Amino acid sequence: MNPTLEKVEANVNHSFHVNHLMLEYFPSPLHFHPEVEILLVLQGMGTRFIGDSVERFVPGDLVVIGSNTPHVWYSDRYPLQKEVKNISEAIYIIFDPAIFGEHFWNLPEAKSIRNIIELANRGLKLIGETRDQVSSFMKIIPDSVGFKRVCLLLNILEIIALRDEYTYLSSPYFQNIIDKKDSDRLNKVYEYVINNFAREITLDDAASVANFSTPAFCRYFKQRVNKTFIQFLNEIRVGHACRLLVDEDYPVAEICYICGFNNISYFIKQFKIITGLTPLSYRKKFNEEIKTF
Repeated sequence: MNPTLEKVEANVNHSFHVNHLMLEYFPSPLHFHPEVEILLVLQGMGTRFIGDSVERFVPGDLVVIGSNTPHVWYSDRYPLQKEVKNISEAIYIIFDPAIFGEHFWNLPEAKSIRNIIELANRGLKLIGETRDQVSSFMKIIPDSVGFKRVCLLLNILEIIALRDEYTYLSSPYFQNIIDKKDSDRLNKVYEYVINNFAREITLDDAASVANFSTPAFCRYFKQRVNKTFIQFLNEIRVGHACRLLVDEDYPVAEICYICGFNNISYFIKQFKIITGLTPLSYRKKFNEEIKTF
């Protein structure tokens, strides 16, 4: 999924960008920018891509994304309850660390913040009290003005930096190989999988979408995405199985087939590899966690 470069427009009234976004679906495709981004999901569910990480996002999801790290939030396109309208809502901050100046980053007090910005190149998912405290600041920063907005950003960064309440998203081996001529091709594969994961998808199918021979596509995909196409497909399918486990009372066997798997033992094995839990354990754990947000 090769990303496209996104230019973040400057605002004469502010030194960094803050936006409260509310749409039917979060915008795509995969993109990157030299600025650091912090994003809080308020409403909406779907699949989040950061580097070579593929995960489900839900309300309360809060991440920090480093410079030039490819990312996208792909909203679920069809609500399970058909009468419910899709709403995707998020607050995000995009800032260039250079706005604080070289002397600031050389201060001993800024060392921990500088370190966390470097770690964010792998993508960081905030958890625990850190997530709760940062979420509170994120909800008020869109309405803040003047130097208060700068202070809020620094407070957010300090809270993140002084604790270890985050998990890495992208693997340490991920390298962002940027080739703009590949962008359309790989995004077509991405869209194809998202729209067709519930049915059988073969390597030949995916290779055809990318206009490659099957062996060439396998090499190409592994090089760009840092995983095999089958691994990627399983992550998408397991992600949507997570949604069904949370939103519906379907038996595990039925969810297996709805999400494109044709063998329940293989489904449970892949689910545990990807999430670290069995499907039933995931359902119980998620229902407990979502009540706390």
